[in-house]
Amino acid sequence: MKGKKQRGEAGIEVLLEYANSIISTLREPFIVLDKRLIIIFANNAFYTTFKVTDKGTIGQPLPSLGNGQWNIPKLLQLLQEIVPKNRVVTDFEVEHTFSHIGPRVMLLSASQLRVPKHIAAIITAKAIGESEGEGDEELILLAIEDITERKRLQKELKDSEERFRRAFETSRDGLLLVHKTEADILNSNASVQGLLGYSQPEFLNLKLWEIGVTKDDKDFQETLVKLEKDGAVFYEDVEVVTKKGQNIHADVFLVDRAKVMQCNIRDITERKKIQGDLEEKMKNLERFSDFAVERELKMEELEKKEKEMEEKLKGK
Repeated sequence: MKGKKQRGEAGIEVLLEYANSIISTLREPFIVLDKRLIIIFANNAFYTTFKVTDKGTIGQPLPSLGNGQWNIPKLLQLLQEIVPKNRVVTDFEVEHTFSHIGPRVMLLSASQLRVPKHIAAIITAKAIGESEGEGDEELILLAIEDITERKRLQKELKDSEERFRRAFETSRDGLLLVHKTEADILNSNASVQGLLGYSQPEFLNLKLWEIGVTKDDKDFQETLVKLEKDGAVFYEDVEVVTKKGQNIHADVFLVDRAKVMQCNIRDITERKKIQGDLEEKMKNLERFSDFAVERELKMEELEKKEKEMEEKLKGK
């Protein structure tokens, strides 16, 4: 009977060793605790991520680990209240600042596991030397995913999107976001709504060529090919069309933005007027200059004739 028991324990030890080998290769930190929250197992990822040692970890109460750095209220609430009630908890977010590795955001997944005491004794023998006995032992499996970098990138992305949204909404240029394959207008800012006279819902029913930016669908597709090649396309002095059918002179910039294109429409009506006035003044100046030169030549010719007349009179 004793030999059978020993063989059974030997088999369990082999299985546990196999399980430990798998857990040790996990990229995420992983620990096993008893019901007193004493750590009885930790994998290599836990030691590496949180810069602790086997000697300073195994057999230690989790709240005391690292001079109390793991005495985290939300974590203790998870392990002492939430897990016993729900048995399994996934993606429980905890944010904490560790003195030696700085701020960390972690997703915790925990599961309560009941095992016979003689099996628990095998698991914990190297750690705290628990003796065998009747009944079950409650263990907690805790997987820790460090999402600090992911959260940082998400925040940067959110901040970037917020900056783009504010710039989009407050830009003095008319701005449109256009579907790159369908040419549907997906969004518009207040400037372009005021410039062309369409409301936001009305813009959603329009294609880009219906406001004069491209000639037609074929022209749009050709523009799209150039846009994806160069990243940006500039059209100078395009006549865009308002809701009332009026033509407005505008410079148009198309910018590639992943799944959409950004269309910047800059009203150059005033600039065209100033240029026209300037050109007219230049023409007037040229005409005046030509007149002045011609007058000067005529005066020189008249003076020459007067001198000739004087010479003839003196000769008589």
